[in-house]
Amino acid sequence: MKHIPMTEETKSKLIESTELGIEHVSKSVDEVRSFIKKVKLMTDFIAESEFNIEDKIFDNIEKLLEYRLLIGLIYLDLASAMRAHLNSKYNYEKLLSIRQIIVTINEGYKQIYNFTKINERGDTVTKYRKKSYWYEDIRVIINESIIELKPEYDSLTKKLDDYFDENFEAIKEQRDLSVHYDRKASKVYDMIVSLDVENTFKKLSPFLAITTEMFRFTEKMASISKVKEKQKNIEMHNKFESIFFDIENKIKKANPNVSPEVMSKLEELTSKIKTDFLDKIKSPNT
Repeated sequence: MKHIPMTEETKSKLIESTELGIEHVSKSVDEVRSFIKKVKLMTDFIAESEFNIEDKIFDNIEKLLEYRLLIGLIYLDLASAMRAHLNSKYNYEKLLSIRQIIVTINEGYKQIYNFTKINERGDTVTKYRKKSYWYEDIRVIINESIIELKPEYDSLTKKLDDYFDENFEAIKEQRDLSVHYDRKASKVYDMIVSLDVENTFKKLSPFLAITTEMFRFTEKMASISKVKEKQKNIEMHNKFESIFFDIENKIKKANPNVSPEVMSKLEELTSKIKTDFLDKIKSPNT
């Protein structure tokens, strides 16, 4: 099978667009997965202790980290498929990697932002998009907790909208035939041999740029959220330290007939509970 090759200029642009690097992102997604476990321990601890936490900062952090992990995995899949293409020996190997890129762009975009549809009346249906990560989770976090990043969020949203308008008419059919094949195998064959590698990589390049920008954007979000989480931990620490201080005072003012030995043990026990409790707030992974 022959295929329409990409130009050297496109190869150069793709190398530049993957500057973030497979090795760097792989390391980052490993760290993100570890952070998710730590945040989950904290949220479970809070739920089990029935603390009254008014805001959703820990829940938001977990959602943000899950999103950052998704973006990292999409980037790694695309970059790896591109590497497979560049290192392939046979034409069909190259075409298979191109199909994988098309599928990943389609499914990655769907998870990130999802699609709009035009119904029979010509109206735009947005219900799927409103359930997407970018709209349902990231937008809410920005509006509720990190409003200072709203302009950058809006800029990325426009890039997602523009990318959809410019690229998805051709991608959908190629994706469907690549994933599901067809009872009429000649349709699949004709789609494969007509794949334009240059055009596909031109679609890949801006999508990689968007995912790279999003990865950096989530890093900003995580950094700001970390500062706010630290402040919340300090507030929680101070609040419960005050509670334990009151408990200790009440013990000291307890029934005067209690022996000094019993009183000492009560104070020792309270002090240990206090220390363990406050350490747990500071270090959710212990």
